[in-house]
Amino acid sequence: MDSFTSYAASNAQVLFLGNNDESTDQQVSKLAQQHNAINHGLVSDSAFDPKTPGYYHTTVVDIPWGDLLLLAQKFDSIVMLDQPQNLWSHWKCLQATFKLMSKLEEIGKHTVYRDNKNIKKILYWSDLVYKQNKSFCIYPWINFFEDGKKLKLCSRDQDAVTTTDQFQDWATDPDYTKIRNSMLQGDKLPKHCATCYSYEDKGIESYRQFETMDWVMQLDLESVQDLDQIQRPHFYEVHIGNHCNIKCRSCQPGFSDSIEREFKKFKIVPPVPVTWTPRTADTSRIDIDHLDNKTSVYFQGGEPSIMPEVLDFMKQCIAKNQTDFNLTMCTNGVKFSDEFLETVSHFPRTNFSFSIDGFAKVNDYWRSGSRWEKVIENAHLIQSQGHFVSINTVPGIYNVTNLHLLFEFLDREFPFTNIYLQINYLPWQSAFNHPLKHLVIESMLKCMQTSVYHSNGKSCKSGIDSIYNHYTNNPVCDLKNLKDFFDYNDQLDRVRGTKLADFIPELEAARTFIA
Repeated sequence: MDSFTSYAASNAQVLFLGNNDESTDQQVSKLAQQHNAINHGLVSDSAFDPKTPGYYHTTVVDIPWGDLLLLAQKFDSIVMLDQPQNLWSHWKCLQATFKLMSKLEEIGKHTVYRDNKNIKKILYWSDLVYKQNKSFCIYPWINFFEDGKKLKLCSRDQDAVTTTDQFQDWATDPDYTKIRNSMLQGDKLPKHCATCYSYEDKGIESYRQFETMDWVMQLDLESVQDLDQIQRPHFYEVHIGNHCNIKCRSCQPGFSDSIEREFKKFKIVPPVPVTWTPRTADTSRIDIDHLDNKTSVYFQGGEPSIMPEVLDFMKQCIAKNQTDFNLTMCTNGVKFSDEFLETVSHFPRTNFSFSIDGFAKVNDYWRSGSRWEKVIENAHLIQSQGHFVSINTVPGIYNVTNLHLLFEFLDREFPFTNIYLQINYLPWQSAFNHPLKHLVIESMLKCMQTSVYHSNGKSCKSGIDSIYNHYTNNPVCDLKNLKDFFDYNDQLDRVRGTKLADFIPELEAARTFIA
């Protein structure tokens, strides 16, 4: 750790950040005794104002990340305790604390943490992924993603690495080995990784960056040399099919059979051809016998909570007494059956990623078939049953002028929840093509005032910043894409018996630009 001299002055107010057990208070007490200071104990109120010199301590578990960022700025120095990763309740807490220290350092606060042993690997990987190698991604070493008969790097990959009938051993398969070597050499792979490159070009933290940093922490990898020790997948990203109980306006038939039926019945014509064939996989290739606390299974859909295949998989795991792994499901949160809730209760490491794309009626309009009050009730229910909840939000033309309402709500209801932003990639629904730029700027500025803006989720802060920067640089709205949006959305309104003006009047007002 850095020299204590800089923060040991008798008149200094010092905030220590550590893990959330009694060892933090013990370490701070020991340091206070060594430097003739007072340990004032735990700070758990984000509005706390230090009036007395001495040492204080808190954690990212006691105060939400964004609030903690503001609280820390009231102190003369902020010190991250050098506690080994295995002493933290979860590696994400260690990682979040590191990110907080980096942000405080960035804004000019006096920080002490860079000589810590517990962040050496974070510094190594962060430097590699964000600065040295703009190609490297952890997925070719850990992610098994099956799309029909194709194996891909991830669900955003538009190409195939190999096919299931040609696939060989995970550690030595020649097609995966070729991609791994290319990434280690820094060679970009646009056929596979274009989505992440486009995020990074806009200044948004990409999946490549965020997921790599998460996984090197979860697997406790010190350097790229440790990748050679990976002999099997640690991440199973599974699309069972397109069975879904709602119809999101940004979705396609390939991901919702409800939309598929609607398109066929009413002959809906989108601006460009969309995906009809659902991504399909089964759970037979998941090596249940080797699932452990460093392995994750991630179900996407459709809607996983209503898929019998997901329920059957969980029952297989229970029968084999293999439930202590990380189980994540992307869900619309519309309805959970009693059987589903009872079955998932056997899994102690479960995260539900709730897709929520707007506040109240905006969400219900965008996500047709969803009911705001019930979704929020179900999110609280899931939390009350001991599961983790995260929020996945897609900034797009529907919510880019009102996104602050959702952020402000999440501040009140889910202050410790990570927010993941996934930018809408459809040009006619893009968050970067709204003609009323002043409303977008106002909304982004209000988002920046919330605590969840600083969430430790993927692309949250960088996504909001990117949208704000885009609209403050005097962009020109693409009127063809705007017209395509209204033409397509009007078709959906006609068959669903809704009117845009009743839900998002400011978006309806944008119609004048194409009149």
